[in-house]
Amino acid sequence: MCRYVCEVSRKGRLMYFALSLTMVFAVLQSVTLNIAEGAQNQTDNSSAFSDMNYTLYDYLWQNDLPDGPNETLSFAPKSTEPYDAMPLPTSPPPSSHNASYKSQFNHSDDVVADFLAKVEQYERNKQDCDPGTHFNLGDGVIQQYGVLRFKRQALEAVTRANFLTRIWKLKDFCLKDNEYFFYDQVRSMVEGDPEIFAAGNCYDKDRFKDYYLFCPYSHRLPNGQIVVKDLSVSYKYLGNTSEFFWEARRKANLLLEHANLTQGLQMMRLNDTAHYDPEVDESLLVSYEDGHWSRPYFDCMGADIWMITYTVPFFGYENGTFFFKGTSGIDIDLQKVDINQCPLPEGSKETNVFAGSARCKPTSECEPMPGLGFRRGSYLCKCRKGFYFPVENAEYKYFNGTDVEDEYEKKRNGDPSSVYDESFECLPCADGCTECDDSSPCYVTTDAVLRTIILILSLLFMCSVPVWAVFTRRNTDVKVLKASSPVLLNIMLLGAFFLYCPMIVNYFPPSEIACSVRLWCRGIGFSILYGALLLKTWRISVVFRVRSAQRIKISDADLIKRLIFIVSVFATFLSIRMGVGRPNVITGYDMRGLKANLCIFDVWDYCGSAGETLLLLWGIRLCISVRKAPSEFNESRFISWAIYNETLLSVFLTVSMYFLQSIANPDVMYVVLFVHTQLTVTVTLAFLFGSKAYLVFKYKGRESMGSNSTAKNSKMLLAGRTKSSMLETCTYVDSKESAMNGEKIRTEEPQEFTLEKEVQEEFMRLYTQLELLRQKNMKLGNPHLSYKLNAMTSLAKTENAESMPSSPNILTKKSHVVINLDDFKDATAV
Repeated sequence: MCRYVCEVSRKGRLMYFALSLTMVFAVLQSVTLNIAEGAQNQTDNSSAFSDMNYTLYDYLWQNDLPDGPNETLSFAPKSTEPYDAMPLPTSPPPSSHNASYKSQFNHSDDVVADFLAKVEQYERNKQDCDPGTHFNLGDGVIQQYGVLRFKRQALEAVTRANFLTRIWKLKDFCLKDNEYFFYDQVRSMVEGDPEIFAAGNCYDKDRFKDYYLFCPYSHRLPNGQIVVKDLSVSYKYLGNTSEFFWEARRKANLLLEHANLTQGLQMMRLNDTAHYDPEVDESLLVSYEDGHWSRPYFDCMGADIWMITYTVPFFGYENGTFFFKGTSGIDIDLQKVDINQCPLPEGSKETNVFAGSARCKPTSECEPMPGLGFRRGSYLCKCRKGFYFPVENAEYKYFNGTDVEDEYEKKRNGDPSSVYDESFECLPCADGCTECDDSSPCYVTTDAVLRTIILILSLLFMCSVPVWAVFTRRNTDVKVLKASSPVLLNIMLLGAFFLYCPMIVNYFPPSEIACSVRLWCRGIGFSILYGALLLKTWRISVVFRVRSAQRIKISDADLIKRLIFIVSVFATFLSIRMGVGRPNVITGYDMRGLKANLCIFDVWDYCGSAGETLLLLWGIRLCISVRKAPSEFNESRFISWAIYNETLLSVFLTVSMYFLQSIANPDVMYVVLFVHTQLTVTVTLAFLFGSKAYLVFKYKGRESMGSNSTAKNSKMLLAGRTKSSMLETCTYVDSKESAMNGEKIRTEEPQEFTLEKEVQEEFMRLYTQLELLRQKNMKLGNPHLSYKLNAMTSLAKTENAESMPSSPNILTKKSHVVINLDDFKDATAV
């Protein structure tokens, strides 16, 4: 007995030593050859659980490829000698030749067609198949499918392995020698899950009773029945390249070297009322990661199908030590595994030689379709973004991969009935559409004629700006323009030009640049035009409300400095917005559901509108304060109307833009902006320049009339006085503005009226009026002087004006003769 034990122990050490050398040799060999396929874990193959000498690539390299569909493949049987009696594994084919073939295979024009053609040829010659896994699909074909899809089934094998480990640890287990117990174990695994094709528990040599090998195995028949048998009777699964055992033993040795025993307590029943004392229960358990998925292989031991296998080791227990006893595994029918021909996701590390072999056209994209099994065409060709399915009333908006593969195969075989080239194409969407269901436009179609007409009208109104500039330049000396400060008028025209520019920008499709330019034109133009108007009103207000005798000087230069400050505030706000919240283009939807690109109208726009409104409210306050100020040409009144008009319409535009964002109709928004621009900018220019042009051209046209008319016109064009404007003339603010402007800016013109001349003229007029009143009062208070006055008047008319004084003429501005009645002795004091 002792000799037998020693012999067994010696054999075990030799086996372990041989196995270790084999593993070391295999690792060194794989590193030297630098081929990933040789380094992959070769797996046991379910029902075969057998030797796998080479991968598909290696086999196809050793055996010449068939020249046609009628030529068959032949397969040499592999050795089934026990692994402890076999030499070390033979070397694989030369790496250079093998690698070159693999490269050629991987970059074939149709890797799936070529590959499955070999598979079909093998199936046609399956009567020559030998038990085992001699023909497998190699690494990277389906290996990842088991990990991703059949993990739940693999966990059944893990649970069964841990159960067997606990069973074989028990000392007094009466069912250890009961084969039916182990047969029922594998049967229950197959019966419990329809996804499991077969299940088995294969024992190491001499590890079950006195059997050399023992492998209870259960699998399904084509008619649905389940068969249970001992696989070791028909197939000796121990061989020199049996990765199933090599891999299982390797992982078992790793677990044994780094034993992480799981401890628990068990309390056995003592009687009806008590248990034995708790005992510590230790067991070496395995997990899902301790198992291994095989390469797909063809099973010809009754099932005649392609399958993949998952195996995990279980352990025996002897003399307080765990040791490798066998494997627990499941088989998955490859008909339940789909070939993924779609391209791998970017950055994916998964190995799949079928990836990227789908025949979808460039206008469509591949999407895997599970459930079709191990066959070509397990995908859908769905239209890419920007394309739509050509059949509008189709129930399914995609091309079936099976149909695509069939037509492509016809094309490869030269079948003229193939429609692959002219079919399976998606049609492009309308311009600007990222997604669509048909050729209908998904964007609002703008009315080009309407927008062009509006643009032309806007350009015509813009052309009025240089016209008004020329008009102002040519009539600078005219009192009606001189009183309004020509420099400020030209600055206002510049602001109006900027306010017209958004109509040109909005004509083109929205973009980030266009949206930014529109904001800058609006902000700068508004600050220039209405800032100048408000400052003119402010100057009138200051001059009108003065209560001191000291003269107040507010020149155009002073107003320009303040205007620069206002424009700088607006420019600073716009610069901050460009840096923090640059306007972008958003996509809106109109009432028909069509999309439209719009410049965003966000909180920054509301803040800008609020700033404009505050500035206009200040202007309204100024207008109210100068509403009673006398103005010979009513300019302050026109400015007030322009400010009131802009305030109301700006509030209307802000509110309308809020609602127009939801309507998302570019044409409507363009019309609204056009109307707003004309009702504000154009009307303001009409108020400021239209009234002045009317007066200038009206009185210039009468210059050819008589002297009285000429004198009257001259007073309107040059002096700007009327007979009925006595009190207004005394307090006329615009004339003072003109005088101050001329004193500061246009002093170089000799014909310009200065402030001193204006004041002297006013004093002369007042003196004349007072003298007239004094004379009238004297006549009323001294009747006896009437005769003398009449005589003197008659004498003044008949005699020379140089020697004889005449009565004063208060209707002219020439030199007057004033009679000093105080010289008469009989005059009475008034």
